Amino acid sequence: MEEIACFKNIQKSYDKPILSIDELHLMSGECLIIKGKNGSGKSTLLKIMAGVMSADMGEIYYQNSVFPAKKRHLLTADSIYLASKAYLFNCNIERNIIYPLRLKKSKKNQDNIEKALHWANLTHLRGKHPNNLSSGEIQRVAIVRAKIINPRIWLLDEPTENLDQDIKQKFYQLLNQLLEKGHSIVIATHAEEIAHNVTNKTLQLTHQKLST
Repeated sequence: MEEIACFKNIQKSYDKPILSIDELHLMSGECLIIKGKNGSGKSTLLKIMAGVMSADMGEIYYQNSVFPAKKRHLLTADSIYLASKAYLFNCNIERNIIYPLRLKKSKKNQDNIEKALHWANLTHLRGKHPNNLSSGEIQRVAIVRAKIINPRIWLLDEPTENLDQDIKQKFYQLLNQLLEKGHSIVIATHAEEIAHNVTNKTLQLTHQKLST
């Protein structure tokens, strides 16, 4: 396996220490499942890895460069972060899916968009506003948006929480296909089902530390 990125000496505190991660390696074709109690720091770690939250200290090694974890880093351009409560833009579903392609200056492929909508059973909802969707439908839109962007690194916080069983199975198949293609996936979850359906390495986050 090829190392894609490495996070070293990641420290984060609020009123008390939350994270103290010595090293965390992201490898191509590997899925890391991070487990831990509520409040253990799983979501915070994913946000730091995605560059949407800064650490108090630490380094990120990526593309032969070192970046301070206190700052937004280049890993953001090659990753997607799916929060446990997905955020959608104030526009219809199809535009929500297309918008990130514009941000990344990627060419719009209507055929891929149609296939992705069909894959998630969202074709009939393409003109709907997010305010009119259920939590499960919103989560499906967020997953489709990530699928269209096709990032090298997937950072997922409780990604299956609001999905029905049919979509869950499709999602597990997607994750395994991504691993076969050399993508790197990190999942923070309580769901035992994910580990049974996706080839993975499980890490436990306790007392601010990761362990196998």
